[in-house]
Amino acid sequence: MQNYIDTLRLLNYELTRNLGLFRRRAGLSFGQRHILYYIDSRSGLSIQELAALLYVDQSTMSRNIKKLEQAGLVETYQDTTDKRRKIITLSAQGEKLLAETTESINKTIANIAEILNEDEIEAIINSIRKYSNALIGIH
Repeated sequence: MQNYIDTLRLLNYELTRNLGLFRRRAGLSFGQRHILYYIDSRSGLSIQELAALLYVDQSTMSRNIKKLEQAGLVETYQDTTDKRRKIITLSAQGEKLLAETTESINKTIANIAEILNEDEIEAIINSIRKYSNALIGIH
C-alpha cells in the first residue's frame, strides 16, 4: 500500500508541475487561472464564497484578488443588498485573457486526445473524476 501512496504522491507533484506549463502560455499561475475560471462561471461570487469554493483561506484569496485587480483582470464592487459583501467580476481584459488561456489549454488537450483512443480518454476521465472525489472525501 505504501508503494501506491508514494506513486500517487509523486504523480500529484508531476501533474501539478506539468499544469504549470500552462503558465508560460497564459502568463497566469495555475491558481490565478483557476480563480478567473470560477469568477467567470459563477456570477455574483464574493471573496469569501470564492475562498470556500477553492478551499483556501479568505486572507489568501483576498491577496490573490488584489493582485488580479492590480493587473486589471478583475473588478470588485460592494453588493447593493449587503454592504459587507464585495462582489468579484472579470474585467474586459480578464475575460479576454481567460478566453485566450482556455483556447490554448483546449488545443493542448486536443493534441493529447489525438494520441489516445476514445476508450482511453473515457477511462482517464472516469479515473480522474474518482480520484478527485476521493481527495475531497466523496465516495
